[in-house]
Amino acid sequence: MTKRSLWRLVIVLAVLFGCGYFFTPLSKVKLGLDLRGGVHFELEVQGQEALVADLRDSKDRMVSRLREKGLPGAMVRVDGPALRVEGVGADQKATVEKVAKDYFSGYAVAAEGDGFRLTQKDSYQKQLKDDANKRALEVIEKRIRDIDPANVLEPEITASGAEGNRIVVEIPGIEEGDRERIKKLLATPGRLEQRLLAKAPQVYFTSKEEALAFFKGAIPQEFELLPEIESERQARRAGQPVVKAKPGEEKISRWVLLESRVAVDGADIIDSHRASNSQTEANEVNFTLNKKGDDDFARLTGTASEENRLIAIVLDRKIVTELSAKEKIIGGAVRISGSFSAQEADDLASQLRSGALRAPMKFLEERVVGPGLGRDSIHMGVRSALIGFATIIGFMVFFYRWSGMNAIIALTVNVIVMMGLLGSFRATLTLPGIAGFVLTLGMAVDANILIFERIKEELGLGKSVPGAIDAGFDRVFWTIVDSHVTQLFAALLLFIFGTGPVKGFAVTLTVGVVASLFTSIYISRYIYDWILEQHPGTKTLSIGVHTMFKGSTFDFMKYKGTALAISWGIIVISLLYVAPWNLTHNKRIRLGMQFVGGNDMTVRFRG
Repeated sequence: MTKRSLWRLVIVLAVLFGCGYFFTPLSKVKLGLDLRGGVHFELEVQGQEALVADLRDSKDRMVSRLREKGLPGAMVRVDGPALRVEGVGADQKATVEKVAKDYFSGYAVAAEGDGFRLTQKDSYQKQLKDDANKRALEVIEKRIRDIDPANVLEPEITASGAEGNRIVVEIPGIEEGDRERIKKLLATPGRLEQRLLAKAPQVYFTSKEEALAFFKGAIPQEFELLPEIESERQARRAGQPVVKAKPGEEKISRWVLLESRVAVDGADIIDSHRASNSQTEANEVNFTLNKKGDDDFARLTGTASEENRLIAIVLDRKIVTELSAKEKIIGGAVRISGSFSAQEADDLASQLRSGALRAPMKFLEERVVGPGLGRDSIHMGVRSALIGFATIIGFMVFFYRWSGMNAIIALTVNVIVMMGLLGSFRATLTLPGIAGFVLTLGMAVDANILIFERIKEELGLGKSVPGAIDAGFDRVFWTIVDSHVTQLFAALLLFIFGTGPVKGFAVTLTVGVVASLFTSIYISRYIYDWILEQHPGTKTLSIGVHTMFKGSTFDFMKYKGTALAISWGIIVISLLYVAPWNLTHNKRIRLGMQFVGGNDMTVRFRG
């Protein structure tokens, strides 16, 4: 063996052992939900809600700033997509305008009548939406970490979508019974607020309509009406049967009038945990505030004790409980009592600890795969891959004799390299990924067929075996590279813009294209060179005698104009007939669940 061949052998063995390290044992290969079982959620951040939330926060900040400047009479209200400042005297306009420009740089300020209108700038709206997307990803990662602190489940949490406003959450190994709990934990904003009950003649109402009638059609700007959720404790006191409400279906016991200003915000929480009341043994949630939150809470409790007013604990714009304060409370420790189960208290503590979402989440897709179905998918996928591999072996040996064995060895190396690359990238293998795996085997052997057919042509022209092999590889090299690069670009586009099954298919297709390019050109050529070294001066090459269309002289290019005309005619007629530009009321195109929504259920009968 020459020194050059020895080095090439060392490179091949290094690649094989290196790839083998990353996927042996096979437990190193991560399996997707369709193979392992679990839950899949695709959520969309409602960016528009982040803009509305910022308007509410900016309103409170504007009121505080104007009071600091000695303008307590100025009225600030949310007017559609803007803030409206009213009740400003002519001598106060300069002050209001300065406050708006100094402290609200994301808003465009315009004089309007006797006040000002503040509108969010486009750049500021984009910033708010981007921040909401980033915050959503961070919060979801923290909440999932609370469910699985040891990272045993290995969840996949990725951002997707053209604007980055979609989040795909995949948690293997989760049973269907835990789906609703996780779904609620992911989608609940977790925004906690503490506010004083309004200083008004009446603060409790049986309905929203009663409150509007009391205030003659409009709630004053300094107040806000929110629902109070009926707790188990309230039901027991009223002698009513205790019924556990489903998430989102809680019963409203009454409507409560609160101050619109948020006294203490959930962003100031530094720790929260579940606790048990020593007297009632009921589950509670205790949380600790930072220095700013401690100061705000001390002021809040001080005002509540002096004016004998209650403090409402508001979670996601619903009142969960009301607290009284006999004196100013210092120390930043707060307790929320209610009708919590142990799991609900743990989940609420997790939501408060991870922070609030800046915009609510909308579920676009949810999918549950049982572990039994996953095992069946693995067996079917492996079986199809083995059948495909065996079929290729039979075809190559029948058509190309010993040269076919060259292709089979290269194909085996291709499989090892693909598995190694998947393992090294920590890629997740899915059922569509197995389909991409099988497809790659076919594409890999296609490159060998191009090489073998070219070698047969060169041998037919009278070239020697070494000359025919050199010419065969040289003349199809750029054809193989061109086809593989084209496939690689298509696979990358699927990976970038696809989600779920499409992305799983793209991963194995990308890896397969890279492995195929290496094995079809480098490994096959090395095998031929090694054989020529062992048999110098050989006059024959076992490459088969089967040839299709040998001696055919049909002039395809003569009819290229006719072929193009027919092809474009079929395309145009098909487009006019199907009318794909009108998908809403198109009877000829039926959209799948990915576009119109729906339920997809796979049921396996036990026989």
